[in-house]
Amino acid sequence: MVEVHVEAHPFFTRQGSDIHVEVPITLNEAILGATIRVPTVSGPVALKIPPGANTGSTLRLRGKGVMNQATKQAGDQYVKLKVVLPDPPDAELVKFMEEWSRTRSYDVRKKAGLE
Repeated sequence: MVEVHVEAHPFFTRQGSDIHVEVPITLNEAILGATIRVPTVSGPVALKIPPGANTGSTLRLRGKGVMNQATKQAGDQYVKLKVVLPDPPDAELVKFMEEWSRTRSYDVRKKAGLE
């Protein structure tokens, strides 16, 4: 008798034939857009981040999931973006945001129905 234990991967999760991964991006990559390298089960690939991307935005890499043995079709990989701010906060960025917020505002909680 053989007993096999499979441990969770540190950053990939699997749902059927699809692979999911959360990838951190910088504030400038989120605002301006960028091409970044992301891991897949078959090695890193380039992924284009559209300008204005936000935490929670999910991008699909077709055919980068796991092969379905029944259909012989590969699943997809879904990349969920997570915007990460500099730590510690950059003094120049803080100053810019203070100036920017004086003339512009948007209520994200109201838009989400939380207020």
